Amino acid sequence: MIDKIKLIDIFSKALNIPEDRIKEDVNNENLEEWDSLGHLAILTAIDNETKGKASKIETLSECTSFSNLFETLKKNKLAK
Repeated sequence: MIDKIKLIDIFSKALNIPEDRIKEDVNNENLEEWDSLGHLAILTAIDNETKGKASKIETLSECTSFSNLFETLKKNKLAK
């Protein structure tokens, strides 16, 4: 189960940036490192963390903000 602290850690590692740069209001437009490759790295890291369950969420790839990703994971019972 992913919580917000774990999701920040996932973002930090996937995008190779310090955790303090990741706030709940970050999205693919206000975080330079979150480009198409960064998006793929985030989704892959989330999928690895959930042991493949995240890849079954069709709308996950459309999430372009931290909060939207977290809420989608929560709605699908992969985050708390």
